[in-house]
Amino acid sequence: MSPSRVVCLGLAVLDVVQRVQSPPEWGTKGVAESVELAAGGPATNAAIAAAALGSRVVLITALGSSPQASVVRAECESLGLEVLDLSTDDWELPVASCIVDADGERTVVSTGALTTTHALGEAGSRFIEGLSPTDVLLLDGHHPAAAEEALSIRPPGMVAVLDAGSAKPHAERWLPGLDVVAGSADYASGLGLSHDEAIRHILDGGAGAAVITDGAGPVRWRTSAGIEGEASPPQATVVDTLGAGDAWHGAFAAALAQGIEFGPAVEAASRVASLRVSHVGARRWLASLDHVGWSAR
Repeated sequence: MSPSRVVCLGLAVLDVVQRVQSPPEWGTKGVAESVELAAGGPATNAAIAAAALGSRVVLITALGSSPQASVVRAECESLGLEVLDLSTDDWELPVASCIVDADGERTVVSTGALTTTHALGEAGSRFIEGLSPTDVLLLDGHHPAAAEEALSIRPPGMVAVLDAGSAKPHAERWLPGLDVVAGSADYASGLGLSHDEAIRHILDGGAGAAVITDGAGPVRWRTSAGIEGEASPPQATVVDTLGAGDAWHGAFAAALAQGIEFGPAVEAASRVASLRVSHVGARRWLASLDHVGWSAR
């Protein structure tokens, strides 16, 4: 039997990452210590993490044919992702401007893909309908039309996870169809809720389980059956937070697809995110995954 797949549906961008000593002042020029071009976006970063952890991964996104799209496609394929491109002829892949300061704090400016109308199309629909109930579908809220279609036609029993890194009004409608909503502190504050209130909001909305991460703080989770737990991420020297939440979601999805139970999957994902923030650069941390007690296989 082939291993279960992780299917990540959502945003791909080209990240232009500038690393600086201190945040630049508005209206001035600054000098970067280094620059990096890398595939980015929540679903894309999650897919890369899941693949590095040994899962078969399909990234469903919109790439297109622009010069920046060719860079992103080449990197994704080199890292073992199968890419299903939803784009139409008029799609221009977003470019994200990312600044990381000396403390590892990141600031990102990007157009995103929250209002696109890209559909799965015939090939995408056949792919989703042919998935196994043991596969995991991870959504990041971008390309909402395709995400809603995937939720409606996924096979019974297939776990659907929402990366709720921020509050997205259209994704709130999806709660009854989601098995897990993994939100951040920003998601809770975006709804004007405390972490406890955000967990109750997710479960009252019909989702099967709620997780709230809080940076280096404890990760709290609860299921609709009333089972709950907490995981404390390992202490790490933070040097680069870019994509840390995405790494958490990719690791969590990979853990579920590889048969790891819910609580241990939360703990494993937290270890992976701690590893991510302790390495400078978009990909350098992948080589150290064997240090988290869950190596690629």
